[in-house]
Parts: sequence; structure tokens; C-alpha cells
Amino acid sequence: MIVSLESFNAYSGNWEDSDRAKECKTMFLEAAEAVVKDYLGYDPTLHEETLELDGDLKKGIWLPARNILEIKSVEVNGHELPPDEYRLVGEKLLSSKHSQTPFISGTFTITFLAGWSNDEMPALILLSILRIATLMLTEGSGNIGLTGKSFADNSRTFVNYANYRKYLHPLDSLRIMRF
Repeated sequence: MIVSLESFNAYSGNWEDSDRAKECKTMFLEAAEAVVKDYLGYDPTLHEETLELDGDLKKGIWLPARNILEIKSVEVNGHELPPDEYRLVGEKLLSSKHSQTPFISGTFTITFLAGWSNDEMPALILLSILRIATLMLTEGSGNIGLTGKSFADNSRTFVNYANYRKYLHPLDSLRIMRF
């Protein structure tokens, strides 16, 4: 898990530690993490990934990840090529100036290392997971993400935030848009 139970307890202010409470809190954290990963369009945890993509290195190949640390291997149409013949510009894989085959197109199998360790995880990701998991925790007692507004005549109106978009919006700068 990206966020620990201890961090969740501190953020939510709920220190209940029975086995059932820990089980539920872990479930909320895992579900919130899945919502965030789905919204981002990639897994932000440090991991090695192998993808098969069709593309053309004239324009580059976009890898669906952030914080790509290393290209481990590149195969084009079943032929392994030296990974040092390729360079990354952000999330885009390009052939280097010195590559023997700079304008390859076809089916690429690319293995790369990407993501952040838990110690280096962007604060926006951590905070979004905590917010969504805490909202899930409050849903259990019948409060489904409600916010209220008071008026001068002492009336109140409530808005239901069962939709997580409000909590995901800050992640837009880290998101990979799919077309």
C-alpha cells in the first residue's frame, strides 16, 4: 500500500484498532489507491513494467507512466536492440542521435523502471488517497461526503460529495490523459 494505516489513523483522527477496524481501514486505503491509480492512468509505485506498443520512432513513443527512471530493454518486431540507443524526454521514448536505426516503426516491447518509492511519492498522491479513504470511512456512519452552507435566516442546505472528482482534481498535473 502507498499509505500506511498509521498515516491514515493520524489523518482521519480515527484510532480504532480492533482487527475488524484495521481490516476495513485497509480496504478503504486499497480502494482509494485504486481510484487514484485509475484516475492517474498509471501505477505511481516504483515498479518494472513491460509493454507492447505499436509505434514509430520518428515521432517517438509515449510510455504510459511518470517518473521513468530507466529503459531496461527494447525489442522491435522481435529483435532486441541496445537500450542505450534510446533516450527519454519526459515520458516519450526517442532514438538517440547515434542510433544505427533511428527511424524504426513496428511493434515495440519495452521494459522500463518507473514510479516513486513510498518515501518519494508526491504529496498530492498521498493526500488524495488519504482524502478519499477518509471519505469512505465516514460513509460507514451515514455521512456521505456532505458539506453544508448556512444562511442568514438560520436555514441550511447540504451538498452531497459522493463523487470523488473534488478530491482527484488536484492530481491533474500528474495525470496521463488517454485519447
